[in-house]
Formats: sequence, C-alpha cells, structure tokens
Amino acid sequence: MSLGAGDPAEPAADTLEVRTEVRGPCLLVEAEGDLTILTADILRERVLDDMRGMGGPPLVALDAARVGFCDSSGLNALIIIWKAAHRADGEFVLAGLDRRFRTIIERSGLDRHLVSHPTAEQALDALSPR
Repeated sequence: MSLGAGDPAEPAADTLEVRTEVRGPCLLVEAEGDLTILTADILRERVLDDMRGMGGPPLVALDAARVGFCDSSGLNALIIIWKAAHRADGEFVLAGLDRRFRTIIERSGLDRHLVSHPTAEQALDALSPR
C-alpha cells in the first residue's frame, strides 16, 4: 500500500510514498520522496502501526535509497521508530542511503544508533539471524 501524493514514477516535492512488506521475520519499509515536516508523520505512523501487527520483536529495515531529502522532522521520525523497536526488543536499521542522507545521519550523531547497510537485502540478512 502506498501513502502520499504525486506521480508514482516521480514524486512531487514534499510527498512521500511508503510501501511495507513482511519478509520472513522482518518488515521491509521502502520510502520514496522527501522525509520532511510535511511527510514524516506518514512514515512514522505507517511503520509504528505495522510494527504493532508483527508477531514477535519488530525487526525493521528502512530502504531509503529513494529518499531525496531528510530534515530534522524526518530524523525525529527515525528516532521514534528506532526507540519503539528497541522498547519491544526489536531492531530498526537503514539501507541504501545516498551520500547526502548518510552525511545527515553522521553529522547528527545518529549513526551511533541507526545502523546503515548498503542495500535492503543486506539489511534484511543482518536482521534475520538475530
């Protein structure tokens, strides 16, 4: 299921498409668009809702390869998801960050908590044997 607005091939500014899929014990979240004050709630609420529906500890990978921009509200959404996963004895990791997004994560100091993997498949592999 997708949430957001705009042409699926090219999201408009300040839109975010969010797709989720259960892969084994993991939840794969794919985001496309901008993660901003206008869209962070879409990601946060969708992921938290899907985490509540998981049978065991939430093992969540966010594929952010198609996220074009992330502001402080987007970072806050990531922190909330990470905290919720850890409170439930789960894990939340990132995948596919481009150089700019990775730099934002590093400069904010969140790289100490938000582990990043090069691809979604590598993130899911890292979560699965847990």
